Amino acid sequence: MKLYAILPMMVLAGCSSVSSPKLTVTSAAPMGRSDEGVALAFMVDAENPNESALPLRTIEYTVMLDGRPVFAGTRSPEATLRRLGTQQIVLPAVVRLADHPWLAAGLASAGKVPFRIEGRLTYVAPGQIAEILFDSGVSVPTSTFSGAGEIDFGI
Repeated sequence: MKLYAILPMMVLAGCSSVSSPKLTVTSAAPMGRSDEGVALAFMVDAENPNESALPLRTIEYTVMLDGRPVFAGTRSPEATLRRLGTQQIVLPAVVRLADHPWLAAGLASAGKVPFRIEGRLTYVAPGQIAEILFDSGVSVPTSTFSGAGEIDFGI
């Protein structure tokens, strides 16, 4: 059998034993507010169910307030999920009020605003072959997440 015929089977065998991390949005809160904008923080618990640590590469996410998109960003978590553990990741978002006058009017009443956050985490599966495949762009494992709730701007 030729090497090119065996390689896909090796890749599948190496990747099949790794479970994706589970991400859960646990809370959201305003971190600061000015006449120009509002800074928000979204707390996400990242759980690694694997026997091996998982290096995290990027998190791409979108934030919606009151059903309207207000922020999209990419963050490098600069972390490795420890084996069989859970870590909290904080995702920041800054919303310019000039871009969203409806939000500025709503914040004047200092009430609760519904939010939704959706995203995708990119990580490296354990093992040298998985790392080579990641670096070459052949296999880039991801895990998606979403969460919703209310942000209390009256606090």
